[in-house]
Order: sequence, then structure tokens, then C-alpha cells
Amino acid sequence: MKKWLLVVAVIACCGLPSSGVGQALQAENPLWALLPFRSIDADPDKSYVLTPEAGPWLVMVGSFNGPGAEKQAAELVLELRRRFKLESYMHRQTYDFSKPVVGNGINQFGQPRQMRYEHDKRFDEIAVLVGHFDSIEDSDAQSTLDQIKHLKPDCLDLKRQEGTSQRYALLRYLYSQVNLSAEKQSRGPMGKAFLTINPLLPRDQVARNKLDPFVVRMNEDVPFNLLKNPALFTVRVASFRGKVVIDLERNFEQNAKLSNQLVEAAEKAHRLTNILRSKGVDAYEFHDRHESIVTIGSFNTVGTPRRDGKIEIDPRILRIIETYKARQEQLPGSRQIGIVPRTLTGIPFDIQPTPVRVPGKATR
Repeated sequence: MKKWLLVVAVIACCGLPSSGVGQALQAENPLWALLPFRSIDADPDKSYVLTPEAGPWLVMVGSFNGPGAEKQAAELVLELRRRFKLESYMHRQTYDFSKPVVGNGINQFGQPRQMRYEHDKRFDEIAVLVGHFDSIEDSDAQSTLDQIKHLKPDCLDLKRQEGTSQRYALLRYLYSQVNLSAEKQSRGPMGKAFLTINPLLPRDQVARNKLDPFVVRMNEDVPFNLLKNPALFTVRVASFRGKVVIDLERNFEQNAKLSNQLVEAAEKAHRLTNILRSKGVDAYEFHDRHESIVTIGSFNTVGTPRRDGKIEIDPRILRIIETYKARQEQLPGSRQIGIVPRTLTGIPFDIQPTPVRVPGKATR
């Protein structure tokens, strides 16, 4: 109670603007009145261009193109910063559909078909994004996304403006008039906002932030943890699924009883990994909310690209696949040939081992 009294006292002393931004904030949501000391830079003479420092994940608010696109994008950035206290940025992207592309199949001369886009043009589009978020599961990211979908900035109000450069603005407005869902009708002109990665950051840096923190903790005490595999790729040789999915973190926190199927899956993967390791095999295990897997090997590439567009698989990967894939055998009491998975101490391998990317890593 004392903490709230202190906040009220600070507000009373500092005061809020009697007009303009202060009134707009209080009218829309009384809670904004508790944030007079939340400072977000909003200078109309500055250009808030997206940078790598804006974080690996952002909310894509909307995009603009055509005459007036840059002006309207800048107005939205400023209003989001000044009125709604959201750190927003502009980002320009160029799209070029004027160049020919290689299509499917070949022409009469046996060469790859050359095709052109139906709309042969080149244009710029300016996106408005809100940061800074560490991962897509970030609770702040999800709550900010929901908030943005229901905001109604003045600069995007079709009734107040003579025109707009926002993509599909009129179409979204028409949909909102005929949509019977109360929740969707309450959305504003940014109702189609979504989370996306920062286009200025290397893909592998963003990928590290995609890992579910709960899954990371599930694996942190595993001796041969796949997350510690130093390379980009490995070969998945065994998979064990449970019949349920762990969907609440408190199950882990409170040592709640997990599904017997998931426990059995994890035990099989752990046992198989240890047996392979005892035989000198470079094996790893990984457990998530759905299943447990065993992999073998560390590779920075799957293979070498060929002229025909296919990949020449790394011979070391092929050796692993051939060693652990299912074999064809005559079925007992029958003349038919069947596929029988290989096993080790009674634990089955996958019918077809597959190269996979190490979780949390992306191609360089």
C-alpha cells in the first residue's frame, strides 16, 4: 500500500500535461497516468531508423509504399513513441520484380526456363516496427503485440486523413465493418501486427534467442546435451515420443509428476546415448515438450551443392545413415520382404536417419 501511495505522491508532485499527450493517454487508459517517468525519446526533428540494437525480435506494425509513404511512416513512429510510449523505428526495404527468374522445367533448347513476374516493377516499402524483445516467447513481446493490435493512432484514422499510404488499409477497414467477431471489431488499423526477427541481425544470432527457456533447462544437466554440439548439423538416428505435451512450466518448477510416456521416452534416449558413447560413437540426446531424440555426429554442412541444384551428401553423414537405417528382411512365416528397424540392447533406431540442424543454430 505504501508503494502505491508513493507513486500517487510522485504523480501529484510532477503532474501530467494538462492537454495534448497527457489528456489523450488518460482518456484511453487511466493506467498511462502512472507512467509519467517512462521516458521514450520522441523528437520530431529526429529520424528513428531501425538498428541492430533494437533487439532480435520486433513487432511488425505495418508498412507503407507509394507517394507520402515515408512521411506517414515517420508520423506513425513519432505518435507511437510520444503518445503510446512504444520504441518504434522505420526500416526501408527494396523489392525488385523487374529481373527475370529461373522457372521450373526446361525450354525447347534444354536450358532452364526464364520467366518474369506478371507485375514487372521495382519499388520501396517502409516498415514500422516496435522493439526491443529477446525472444518470441517473451511475455512483454506478446502483451505489446496484443496492445498494438487494439491501438488507434490518429495518423492512421481514415476518417481524419485525406488518404493513406498504409498497405491494405482500406481493405482491412472494410473487413472490420462486416466482421461479426467483437474482438476483431475492437482492433485498430494495426490489427494485423505480428512478431518478426530484426532483419539487420545475423540469422544465427536471432536463432539463439528462439530456444524455449523451459526446454533449455530440461537439457542443462544432460551429460551429452545436443545444445552443446559445436557444429550446425547432426544426424537424427532415434526418436521417442510421449503421448502428451508438457505445456505448463510450473509442472517442471514444482516437480509435478510427468507423463509416464514422456519419462520412458527420455529414459530410452538417455540410455541409447550412453550405450553409443561407450562404443566410441559421437552421440547426443535432446529432450523437448513433445519427444526425446538421439543424434550422431557434428557437421558444419550437410554436403556440397551440385550443378543440378541438388546436394552431394557428406560421405560421413551417408555412413551414419547406412549404419543405422532399417534393413530389409523376409518376414517370419512369409515370402514377403519387410523393413525391420535396427536395435541396440532392445532400443530401436529410426527407420530412416535424417540430417537435422542443431537446435538454436542457423546456417552461416
